[in-house]
Amino acid sequence: MARIKFSQKIQGDFLAKVKMISGLTWPQFANKIGVHPRTLFDWRREKFTITHSALKQCLRITSGKITTPSYELLPDFWSIPKAARMGGISTAKKYGGPGTPEGRRKGGLMSQKKRKDHPEFYQHCGLRKKISKPHDSVELAELLGIILGDGGINNDYQVVVTLNKDNDKDYAIFIRDLIKKLFSLTPIFYRYRSPRCRKVIGVTISSVAVVDFLLSKGLKKGSKVRQQTGAPDWIKNNLQFSSACLRELMDTDGGVYFHRHQSNQCQCFNIGLCLTNKSIPILRFAQETLSRLNFHPKMTFKSINLYRAEEVNRYIEEVSFHNRYHLERWKKFLKEKEIFRRVAPNGKAHAWKA
Repeated sequence: MARIKFSQKIQGDFLAKVKMISGLTWPQFANKIGVHPRTLFDWRREKFTITHSALKQCLRITSGKITTPSYELLPDFWSIPKAARMGGISTAKKYGGPGTPEGRRKGGLMSQKKRKDHPEFYQHCGLRKKISKPHDSVELAELLGIILGDGGINNDYQVVVTLNKDNDKDYAIFIRDLIKKLFSLTPIFYRYRSPRCRKVIGVTISSVAVVDFLLSKGLKKGSKVRQQTGAPDWIKNNLQFSSACLRELMDTDGGVYFHRHQSNQCQCFNIGLCLTNKSIPILRFAQETLSRLNFHPKMTFKSINLYRAEEVNRYIEEVSFHNRYHLERWKKFLKEKEIFRRVAPNGKAHAWKA
């Protein structure tokens, strides 16, 4: 609706003159030009500009006995740019500038808080994804082992497992399929933009329901090292579950290693299995599980090791890896061991030492 913009303090005087000439009361005047008396009162005190049609009615009821002051005809929707600018400034003050990491984070946290405090207002948004809640199983124990290794729950709505995008490419697909099987929910692969993280990929589950479920199964939110998180009792009390959890701890935080050295004038080529973690309860869990499986692990302040070649080979046969990178390293060791035996000093096979 087109509006009329007079100079300051002229609009109120103009309407007062129209009332005086017409001989009408203010309510009668408002009814005559087709507006509510409150609207006319706002026009008198110049809170709002009058409409073009109201100006025509004023001139009609005065029968040309009043001189129309100069004015500017404002087009339809003339106030929208100003209102939008004011709204943008107000929003930026509340939530931060648009398009900035700080603004997006602040707005996201505010949105999450509102959805949590008043879920009845957000039912159409699907606040919580519907998931399957698995029973205790080998697969669930494997997932907890993965999260205890290279994963983490850093907030109320997201679980992230960080992997090497080159070495762990196939393993990331295994984790995605495992999560989909357990929760009927497909995680996403997130690539980080930071130059420091150019070789990192994050397998990310965004679900409040999944986070709540994992917390109920014994995981903790926040730093595993600071809280010294360990495997939950339902896993430790079942050797099959413990073995599955250990396998994924090795897949994420462990692996095979081999090296050449000389001992007592004998050339040696050794293989070992090592799990590194700064959480003592996790290391103790790994040590106890390996011992229950009849291995002979050695524990340091930050690692668990198997030093015997025959035990490393038996571990791979009985427990195995899901991460193909570790299996490929083991196969590489077997090939290099054969070469080492053939070229050992004096051609003696016993130059191999495990």
